[in-house]
Amino acid sequence: MKRFLTLLLVAASTQSYCQMGEWTWMKGDMVPNSAGVFGTKGISASTNTPPALYGAALWLDASNNIWLFGGVSFNTLWKYGMSANEWTWMNGTTFNSSPGVYGTMGVPAAANTPGARGYGFLSWKDLNGDFWIYGGDGYDANGNEGLLSDLWRYSVATNEWTWMNGSNSALPASSPVYGTFQVPSATNTPGGREETTVNWVDTAGNLWFFGGFDNYINTKDDVWKYDVALNEWVWMAGSSGPNASQVYGTMGVSSPLNTPGGRNSYSAWNDLSGNFWLFGGGTIGSSYDDLWKLDLTSLEWTWMGGSTVIGAAGVAGAQCVSDTSFYPASRSENRACWKDACGNFWMFGGSGYYNDLWAYRPAYGDWTFANGSLNANASASYGQQGVSSPSNNPGGRYGSPAVYDLSGNAWIFGGHFNNNNYGNDLWRFVIDTTCPALPNCSAFQFPSFLVSDTNVCEKFCIDFTDQSNNNPVAWLWLFPGGTPSASTDQNPSQICYQVPGVFDVTLITTNANGNDTLTLNNYITVNPTPPFPTITQAGYTLTSSSAYSYQWQFNSVNIPGATNQSYTILQTGYYTVIVGDSNGCANSFTVYVLISGIADMVGDENISIYPNPSSGSFMVEWLNGLMAGEVSIDVVNTLGQTIFSSTKNISPSPFKKEIDLSDAARGVYFIEIKTEKEFIRKKILIAE
Repeated sequence: MKRFLTLLLVAASTQSYCQMGEWTWMKGDMVPNSAGVFGTKGISASTNTPPALYGAALWLDASNNIWLFGGVSFNTLWKYGMSANEWTWMNGTTFNSSPGVYGTMGVPAAANTPGARGYGFLSWKDLNGDFWIYGGDGYDANGNEGLLSDLWRYSVATNEWTWMNGSNSALPASSPVYGTFQVPSATNTPGGREETTVNWVDTAGNLWFFGGFDNYINTKDDVWKYDVALNEWVWMAGSSGPNASQVYGTMGVSSPLNTPGGRNSYSAWNDLSGNFWLFGGGTIGSSYDDLWKLDLTSLEWTWMGGSTVIGAAGVAGAQCVSDTSFYPASRSENRACWKDACGNFWMFGGSGYYNDLWAYRPAYGDWTFANGSLNANASASYGQQGVSSPSNNPGGRYGSPAVYDLSGNAWIFGGHFNNNNYGNDLWRFVIDTTCPALPNCSAFQFPSFLVSDTNVCEKFCIDFTDQSNNNPVAWLWLFPGGTPSASTDQNPSQICYQVPGVFDVTLITTNANGNDTLTLNNYITVNPTPPFPTITQAGYTLTSSSAYSYQWQFNSVNIPGATNQSYTILQTGYYTVIVGDSNGCANSFTVYVLISGIADMVGDENISIYPNPSSGSFMVEWLNGLMAGEVSIDVVNTLGQTIFSSTKNISPSPFKKEIDLSDAARGVYFIEIKTEKEFIRKKILIAE
């Protein structure tokens, strides 16, 4: 991606310059292991605060509120409003070790809630702003503790959890089911996992993660993707075995052989091109300080920096000095990480009880020690709550979650302190744009976009919506395989794909500083249309050629319940079968069927019904006088429902009865004539 850099500085929008580069203790307690104050569910209060937690998840919603879930060992969901500086207990219980309430898989419900969990469960925020979690060490539906393999989604709009995938039991721990490499399957599962900590979301909204523990002992180097549209897991990269060794290759050069090896509890980021990065992490008794990039196009790892030596001490210069030779000391549990508005990576603390703050600039490939101390077991300095100071610092900790807010500030919560203590303190850091020196972010286009669908059928059309930032004034879209193949509209619509295949999409945006390009390779999948079906007729039964799914229509309107390969018609008209394949693509064929005459199912030659077919009014006539006494005449439809009934005493002589069903639906009906000795049944067709 081309860069246009200047020396202009970006000030945080809601902070004064004197606060840049300073920590503020915003909420919570200075003393560890606080029990918290839950208050009333759904109601914020200045006295509310979560309990001390280690390994919780933190998200930011579209309204700049912070959300907190779980942590050893709770299942409580909290919301923090920045403007009011107040917490609200939103969901879950007030006690620890709470079992999960799973409900029905795929069905949201107010009563649903994941069980209490911690120790590095996975967490994501999807493209719709909903929150997801997976696994961790926690409590299942029966209150048993173990490694979980359940996937949950939380809707901010409805305040409801949905159990989406995986098992509701932790005992025994679910083992991974890898299936076929890079092929999604309903039976695939990463199994019980913990200490996978932070993770990634791709441009299509799918959820990714790397490694972790699968049985409290073995570390993994596998990469998994959860396909949100399919509700299926896919094993995308890495090995299926335990404790894989690192293969570094050449720094800066990708290779299919490269791997970070089995590890857990690392920092991770997405770059502006959609690639995934991770730093550090560890195995039992060891940790790393290497930086890796996973290219989503090739699914190959690249060792980008840091040492290949386990437990390396790191290299740092003076505070705020950047250099490609610098890198932080080895660590794991460095979950407090975020990406700023310019695409730079930030990381705070980690194992060793560090309180150092580092920034990595992908555009330059350099690290900067930005704040805190380079020493382990760093002490905290809280200062006055709500007041920033250059002497404030959260102190050494690990397992703390972090978010980057809409105003350009970073936030961390709680974590694991020295001497096995947990915290519930909430901190804000205002990034200093001179440390490291950050370019004017308005020079960057950051092209990004939404699409109405990425998996379509041939001859279908889709719409694209631009979401680029920093005021672009011109757009050039390239749609190889599409019609049109290019567009200068900001939001091009009705881009149609006429032939099957897998196609790239490119967006080039331009503003006063120049242009930037985003290309998403193999982004649009166009599936072939299934062949035209054929229809065979046997009597009044129509049968389609074989397909994955069927829907019959009468005069272009779906027939309810007519989803089998065959359908027995009831009236004259146009019959269509729409056949579908496993990709959701469809084709159709239509025939016209005329019901010209009706044979009696059971009858008597002395009874005549005419005209038949009829427009709705017809005569029932006895041609001789053999029938006498009480006679009932009923007209029933093909469902057995009676739509006309008449009973009359007649003498042994010729007799006529006119029946008017002009208001009845067109179709086949049965006339049932009953006496004390006989039952006669005849058909009549009410036609157009």
